[in-house]
Amino acid sequence: MIERMLKYTFLLHHSDYLDFLTELQKLGMVHILKSTSDKSDKLVQTHHDIEAYTNALKFLRKWVTDTSEAKATSLTASGMLKQLNEMHLEKERLHLQYNVLAKEIADLEPWGDFDYNLLKGLENSGLQLDLYYCTKHHFKPEWLEQYTIQEINSAGHLIYFALLHKKEEPVQIDAESFKLPPKTLSELRKQEITIGENLKAIDAFYRETSPAAIELFTAELEKLSHAYEFEEANLQSVPEADNQVMILQGWIPKRLEENLLNFLQTGSVVYFSVKARVEDNPPILLRNNWFARIFEPIGKMFMLPFYNELDLTPFLAPFYMLFFGFCSGDAGYGVILFLLGWFLKKKIKNPDTRPFLTLIQTLGIGTVIMGFVMGNFFAFDMKNVSFLNPMIPIRDTNQIFNFALLLGVIQIVVGKILNAVKRMMQFGFVHGLAQLGLTIFVLSLAVQGSTMLGANPGSLLKFTPYGMYLGLGMVLLLNTPGKNIFLNIANGLWIMYGAVTGFFGDLLSYIRLFALGVSSGILGFVINTMAAQFGVIPIIGPVLYILFMIGGHGLNIALSSLGAFVHPMRLTFVEFFNNAGFSGPGIAYKPFGKQNQEIK
Repeated sequence: MIERMLKYTFLLHHSDYLDFLTELQKLGMVHILKSTSDKSDKLVQTHHDIEAYTNALKFLRKWVTDTSEAKATSLTASGMLKQLNEMHLEKERLHLQYNVLAKEIADLEPWGDFDYNLLKGLENSGLQLDLYYCTKHHFKPEWLEQYTIQEINSAGHLIYFALLHKKEEPVQIDAESFKLPPKTLSELRKQEITIGENLKAIDAFYRETSPAAIELFTAELEKLSHAYEFEEANLQSVPEADNQVMILQGWIPKRLEENLLNFLQTGSVVYFSVKARVEDNPPILLRNNWFARIFEPIGKMFMLPFYNELDLTPFLAPFYMLFFGFCSGDAGYGVILFLLGWFLKKKIKNPDTRPFLTLIQTLGIGTVIMGFVMGNFFAFDMKNVSFLNPMIPIRDTNQIFNFALLLGVIQIVVGKILNAVKRMMQFGFVHGLAQLGLTIFVLSLAVQGSTMLGANPGSLLKFTPYGMYLGLGMVLLLNTPGKNIFLNIANGLWIMYGAVTGFFGDLLSYIRLFALGVSSGILGFVINTMAAQFGVIPIIGPVLYILFMIGGHGLNIALSSLGAFVHPMRLTFVEFFNNAGFSGPGIAYKPFGKQNQEIK
């Protein structure tokens, strides 16, 4: 259900405006109507600070362990952030220095440690020591006769050698020269160890300070979000009467109006309200029972409806639950999904995550139901169990195929009925009759066509011609009430053509339920067969059987759940929403002061 909204306008003196806004934020019920998208310097700076603290939190959470404890600190949040940024810069500098040093060490390692004092002594004596390297096949033996050469090292296909000569003597040798760095290999390695220790110290700082920093940054983010929301709301006011009067508008659910009026009566605010109009595009707040509320995240993944639309969540909920179970098609898998949601609820206390875990449990229940209907429990045929056999309604793959189509027909028909109801609500009773006639025609056509699939609709079959005639007449004569009858008939024929072809096209989409359910069952059967073959191996056979069953069915659960999540969503958003005439997107209701909280 979409909550009914009221549009409130507040008028007050500019000197009272900020105090009023502060109290309105504490109330947390009014969705501020935006009058401008301009951003003040303060708003931009606050947004920048929020990003900085958010990124810091994401980084710090990687360093928290189960044994981490928050230690008291005298630093403020800004001081801690500054220290953290300084550590980041220092770590980047050390990493860069470490990489340069590692390259210098790798280049110097083939030459080993040189005594720089000895080299300086040789230089003072008029001698010069040059270092060269080349490939082994490129090294010429005559160089040994021409110069004083000492091989230093030989690694791979390269040879490293030193050549001693007088400074004034020219050297002509076709090899790559190497210049010694200012520091020896030992000194470079010591420096490398020092840098490594400094990097470890920085990591230790992250581990030790992350719990306290997370607490500081979380509290600071709450303050900044509060300030950002306040400043953004402040910009939405419209000054009048030479800036002496401030005007602010906002939306509030009619259900919460009494709380707002109690608040307004305590201040000196002039206000008035009007009922929401569709053309004003009021924000959308869904209010459903406990079961439908579980599936609200599914619908929101697509979009929220317009204000004058129907909330389709209560209608998509049972279908999505059954479609998910159909695609998984195994009662054992449903038990695992339910237990997984239950286990994660014990571990995860985040209130934003728990609704999704409840959704997993609900989808697990749907999988148990559909798995029982099709007689699968971890790919074992439940019909082989004598006391369960009579309770399994579906006996073969043909019935599974027909069942998928039946569910498709039901959802399409429900969608068309909802479309008719919506048109009656929006434009008047007569304007929905053509859509209702189309529903009757499609339903009669589906009953007539069910005989081709081996179904026996019984006494319903004799009524289908009347239903088709009635539906056809309603579409041809009532599709545009008040217009010329011949235009109505012509338009009705076009509507019928699109409806019939569209119906069969939509219906074929539901074959994916059959395909996914059967493929999951077949893969599970293959896993059981292969595991049984491992099980006959002496001694370790039972262990291999258990391991293969756990691994194989675990993978199959993951694969089938992925398909079972995506494909029913496609059937919901395309086939069901299209037949229901859904339109959006609506604007989400975000009350000033509680934009991150769920409104009950």
